[in-house]
Amino acid sequence: MKKGFLLSLLILLSACSTASMAASLPADKFLIIAHRGASAYAPEHSLLSYGLAVQMKADYIELDVHMTKDGELVSMHDPFVHLPDGRKQIAEVDFQELKEIRRESDYDGKLSVSLPEGIDPLRIVSTEEIFSYFQDDVNYYIELKTPASYAGIEDALLGQLRAFGLLPLEDTELPKVILQSFDARSLKKIHVQEPDIPLIQLYSAKNETMLTKKRLEKVAEYASGIGVDKSVVTEELVELAHDADLHVHPFTVNEEKEIRRMIEIGVDGIFTDVPDVAVEVVEEMLGE
Repeated sequence: MKKGFLLSLLILLSACSTASMAASLPADKFLIIAHRGASAYAPEHSLLSYGLAVQMKADYIELDVHMTKDGELVSMHDPFVHLPDGRKQIAEVDFQELKEIRRESDYDGKLSVSLPEGIDPLRIVSTEEIFSYFQDDVNYYIELKTPASYAGIEDALLGQLRAFGLLPLEDTELPKVILQSFDARSLKKIHVQEPDIPLIQLYSAKNETMLTKKRLEKVAEYASGIGVDKSVVTEELVELAHDADLHVHPFTVNEEKEIRRMIEIGVDGIFTDVPDVAVEVVEEMLGE
């Protein structure tokens, strides 16, 4: 009986010793994450919105990823769309139907953006189209939206990232890919497969009570940071997260005074609809 116990203990200790640490993020770089692209100026998650964000020198473009009925990964925020025959979940719709949804823009064209020919720059696009166009010239901050609703979405996304040469991550100034989700199980699944990808555990304002020292220490076992609603971000929370070796990326920070406040209390980056405004403030305050 003692031998069996010792054997079990050795196996457990061996498993713990081989467990991968969470990936690291740059400690001296304030990240400007273009929330759904430069979505204050163009339809969110469109090629125009992403192109503008790149021109505005955002550090990352943010993609929200769902999976269609025919298995296509698409970048859009809501899990549903309104079609002529009513509201449908993304999982019930083929990609071709999404491509036919018309969207308009008030973009004034003041900032020149180069976009691929043959693709409506305003329409809903797939992740494959985004990766195919931008390649490894930009950095991607990708959220898996309700991954439990889409069987195999983690494997599908990782497969695309590998196919486009975005994985494995190279030793660059900034990680080429950061993945985020509200779903801890999904993030842990990714961490097992690709431990070098920085992961961000998201929290909504209603989950503020979960941001405790004990909880953050557990999150740090697989994640590199937390994404939190700006309304719950305080200097105390930032210190708590940093003590657990977690970065803090609040969302969605658009007003100049809000951007300044976030920098002053020590967050590590922000999601913003106006990356051009954020770039100006960061350059002024941090010299980056």
